[in-house]
Amino acid sequence: MNLMVRGNVGWMSVNVLLAAVPFLLALVLFVPRRPRTFAWWIGVGTFVAFLPNAPYVLTDVVHLRSQVQAAQTDLQVAGLFVEYGVLMLTGVVLYGASLAILRRTLAMEGLARWRWPAELALHAVCSIGIFLGRFLRLNSWDILARPGAVLQYVRVPHPSTVVIIGVTFVVLFTAATALRVPLAIHDLRRASR
Repeated sequence: MNLMVRGNVGWMSVNVLLAAVPFLLALVLFVPRRPRTFAWWIGVGTFVAFLPNAPYVLTDVVHLRSQVQAAQTDLQVAGLFVEYGVLMLTGVVLYGASLAILRRTLAMEGLARWRWPAELALHAVCSIGIFLGRFLRLNSWDILARPGAVLQYVRVPHPSTVVIIGVTFVVLFTAATALRVPLAIHDLRRASR
């Protein structure tokens, strides 16, 4: 096995586990007609704080270039592309699935009109979260562990920051919309039975 691939397994596994947290929370929290207790709201806050971890894996592509340059064979390069592809696809699917669970619950509770506003707000929060994680090296748990470090960035952003967050928002919106097509086909098949 390629040394670079083996070296990636640790940090990639951690990132996949972090990407799975919001999906698992969505499965538990977004059950139709579930009582909205204080604990449920804490769970929703945790879901929102951890949701950026799922699409965050897309930014791990920054590590790929140097690893491809260091690769000694075409097989190693192919292995790296497969490894990064699986990582990114996993993150995007977990992100899309988390949103799909939320959308379905809103629809089942008669709140379908809130699906798009909720999803757009979550894309915006995730875009900001990804920026904070990739460029400022903050983590989801820093909201509680180091709130001062997080709050120090609450100010008028630099124009390049706005562009980065805007591009991230478009990528997230596009990915989530692309995932919606297979889900919609699945729903159509189920409805026709």
